[in-house]
Amino acid sequence: MKQMNYKPLAAAILLGNATLAITAFAADAAVLEEVMVTATKRATSLQDTPLAISAFNQDTLTANHVTNVFDLEGMVPNLHIRESGDHNIPLIFIRGQGAIDVTEAGDSAVAFYTDGVFGARAQGSTALMYDMERVEVLRGPQGTLFGRNSTAGAMSLITAKPTQEFEASGGITAGSRNRRAMEAMVNIPLTDQWAVRFSGKSDVQDGDISYSGDSLRFSAYQKYGAKDLSSYRASSMFKPTEAVSWFLSYEKFLNQGTGNIPTLDAGDREDDSLAPGAVDLDSDAWRTRLDWDLNSDLTLSYIGGYTEFSQSQIWGSGHNGTLRETVYSTHEATQHEFQLKNSDDNRLRWTAGVFLFEEENSIRFDMPHGSWGGTPQDSADGTLSTFIQPDRGMESESLYAQGTYDITDNFRVTLGARYTDDERYDNGGRSIDCTYDVVGALPTVVAQASDLNGGQGCYVRQYNDMDGNWDNTSGMGRLEYDLSDDVMVFVSFATGWKSGVLVDGQNSSDTNGLLDKAGNNKLTQQPEENESLEIGVKSTLLNGAMTLNANLFFMTYEDMQVTSAVVDDVTGESTLSKTNAGEASMEGLEVEMNWKVSEGGLLTGSFAYLSAEYDDFIGSAGAFQSSASTFNPCVEPDLASPGACVDGAVILDGNTLPFSPEYALSLAYTHDFMLANGAIIRPRVSMSYQDEMFLTQENYGDRPAGTIDAMDPGESDVATQEAYSKFDVSVSYLSADEKWTVEGFINNVTDEEIKADSQIGAYQSSYQWAPARESGVRVFYNF
Repeated sequence: MKQMNYKPLAAAILLGNATLAITAFAADAAVLEEVMVTATKRATSLQDTPLAISAFNQDTLTANHVTNVFDLEGMVPNLHIRESGDHNIPLIFIRGQGAIDVTEAGDSAVAFYTDGVFGARAQGSTALMYDMERVEVLRGPQGTLFGRNSTAGAMSLITAKPTQEFEASGGITAGSRNRRAMEAMVNIPLTDQWAVRFSGKSDVQDGDISYSGDSLRFSAYQKYGAKDLSSYRASSMFKPTEAVSWFLSYEKFLNQGTGNIPTLDAGDREDDSLAPGAVDLDSDAWRTRLDWDLNSDLTLSYIGGYTEFSQSQIWGSGHNGTLRETVYSTHEATQHEFQLKNSDDNRLRWTAGVFLFEEENSIRFDMPHGSWGGTPQDSADGTLSTFIQPDRGMESESLYAQGTYDITDNFRVTLGARYTDDERYDNGGRSIDCTYDVVGALPTVVAQASDLNGGQGCYVRQYNDMDGNWDNTSGMGRLEYDLSDDVMVFVSFATGWKSGVLVDGQNSSDTNGLLDKAGNNKLTQQPEENESLEIGVKSTLLNGAMTLNANLFFMTYEDMQVTSAVVDDVTGESTLSKTNAGEASMEGLEVEMNWKVSEGGLLTGSFAYLSAEYDDFIGSAGAFQSSASTFNPCVEPDLASPGACVDGAVILDGNTLPFSPEYALSLAYTHDFMLANGAIIRPRVSMSYQDEMFLTQENYGDRPAGTIDAMDPGESDVATQEAYSKFDVSVSYLSADEKWTVEGFINNVTDEEIKADSQIGAYQSSYQWAPARESGVRVFYNF
């Protein structure tokens, strides 16, 4: 049995003592604005919502320069976001749990919603965050009301809705690396019952990774790291009667950037790239919600959505010698949700619903050996690997119900459950290898693929024709108690579930060798399940001038879905290996504070402590397979190759989950200085600190010289991000009539070198880096 870590409990006790001291210090002061959220499928005050939740309105997002999902990093306790540069996908982790494969073959553990519509593919999550009502981030399993693959948490974007007042605004931003951003919004009431709203934004910035060596011939193309995002949204709110409201929106999102690429150095970012980066993503989304008050006590709602996108991309890393081209990738998804709930005036408040979701995907993904602009035939020993998946999809059906009962005016109990049935399928998937001018015979399993490269030397290496079906019932229970009008405590227990995944890389007709070292079927990644015990407090102090919220959590996982990049020591080829970790556990403390220090001063901050470990996990050696035992013990040592492991299987018990720093802290202070003419000067400074963090599940550290072979010079901090502090500053001028604002800002003032992702190399690793120091000016006008 794992020994309990008392660090979060001791910190919680200290926090309780601090809360009492602050309460005793209470005096008349300015009051914070109330924040409303819909995390319980009802509109409730953030301070009355018994969940670990962070919420930000558009003003807060603007102050923190949040334009897309990546910019939320550092604003939410235990939230970490990285980018898959070769797929241009945001990878979201909460409390150490997420997924590095959220292509059509995988799912995130953090569910993503926009206006209540589930987003299955993370490509759409990069959509520009503009004209928002608020963003809500829920931590911990949300298996009842949100349900769909939310073992780690959920992220909910709520866009600004049309209103019955005319509004219009616009702004421009200019900054480092030739950044040019524009945004605009207009809200028009057409009748007393109908209003429409139009908004849009574009954000363009040059890349920061230069071409070097042979890739200088690509200098006419965009540099890697270039951003070219644009989006517009049209929405309608129609209320024909007091009992009926209908919201409908259409959103277009385009990404014409380059994706990102790893480099050896954070300061001098350059790469001898095999191809210029190019992304072409075109996404369309329809979302709707119809609310009908059947009577004074019951409301029936329909939340529906349809999303489609197509994407192509070229990506070529010179450092690890990998050239990848997504020839095409398509996605279609449809959601239907029917929800019935009673009014907030009842002693028993319940919500029940039916959730139906399906998606269809197709992809062709090529990995030629050579360089962009040429052909594999240019090499005397050229190869082309192609993955074609014409029909991959899933269907999900679920029923859910949750109710809260007021035992007394101060004491409430909540129970909820959700049943989910998921089915996945692959039809016609093929992995095809083509070899040119190779001396010797082709592999035994040969099937000509005449549609590729004239059929020269092509054979089918892998067949994907399979399906899988899984079902589960998740539940939650919670107790809430009001210690006073301003302090609430709660304790909850919840379970979460994440659907199984079909795995590439096997011939489904081959019945031999289908079990890995842990005894799992290699053709399927089994569902993961978790349990979470949470103790929380929501407090409003200093006569409304401060909110101080904290939660203590203990989570355990079974069959946690994990994916690692397995690198061949000889060829350097990287493939994704999917399996399940037997058990993992997380425990920690999260604290969030907002303090209206004075009428003009606002101090905000958060603190996070996290202990996240694998308790039972036999995994594949991610890299350095010839010397895997240098970092992790072998399941079975390879006696013929000292230091190597049979089948590369290593024991990862006790390792820390990636993207799980033990401590993290953020602070921000804003102060308004009133000028004689009524205008305001508003300086702002923010700081975020993060403890050391591993970027892979193998927990690589320093590699001694000679580990791989006699030529190995060794390497420090392999796939490890050392502790760092990051500072942002800005100064704004707000006109007296509140019509216009001018802001100057500098992000990452000290130019910290922050690793966002790692690519393990044969002798030296490369990294994708968080943005270096950037500065700019923003002008915004309200009409």
